[in-house]
Amino acid sequence: MFTGLVEEVGVIAAVDILPHGRRYRIHCKTILADIKTGDSIAVCGACQTVEKFDAESFTIFSIPETLAVTNFTDLSVGSRVNLERALRFGDRVGGHLVQGHVEGVAIVESITAAHAHNIVLHYNSPYIIPKGSVTLDGISLTVMEKIDTQKFRVQIIPETLTKTNIGDWRAQKRINIEVDYIIKSLALATPKARPLASASDGN
Repeated sequence: MFTGLVEEVGVIAAVDILPHGRRYRIHCKTILADIKTGDSIAVCGACQTVEKFDAESFTIFSIPETLAVTNFTDLSVGSRVNLERALRFGDRVGGHLVQGHVEGVAIVESITAAHAHNIVLHYNSPYIIPKGSVTLDGISLTVMEKIDTQKFRVQIIPETLTKTNIGDWRAQKRINIEVDYIIKSLALATPKARPLASASDGN
């Protein structure tokens, strides 16, 4: 379990493409402070297991299912990735509860930089609601507007822009997405309830 508060932006140092998956070596610093083999690390929002590590990096192995539902196949040497260690009981939850189970990729449609970055993304889900939470590339964000059934808008403050890889996002970039599992679980548990997609889009 994670919070969606990115601790560090790591850099892909090596990619090994294998018949049964891909191995990534990620260069970082903060994440290595108390790392152990077998630890869970959210890499751009996807929960991955530390295979091994050294003084400058750690290695993960991504299976075909992970590659199918995430943007990991887009990663190459030099790609910047958001990193977060697993939540410890007793920690403050400053973002929202994130499972690290990426369900698919959203597509960046537009980025407008004004007083804050406004980013419109394309992703069809009834569980994305105005003022609800969504995790994008491992970042806990608030849905500012549900434009229609397939588009929504988030707004990025300067602090988030500085501490994450959002500065690398461009139109058509694929972004890992995890909708708020609490909203999704409640909706699935009450099938006769009014669909979330029809909720008011007002701000």
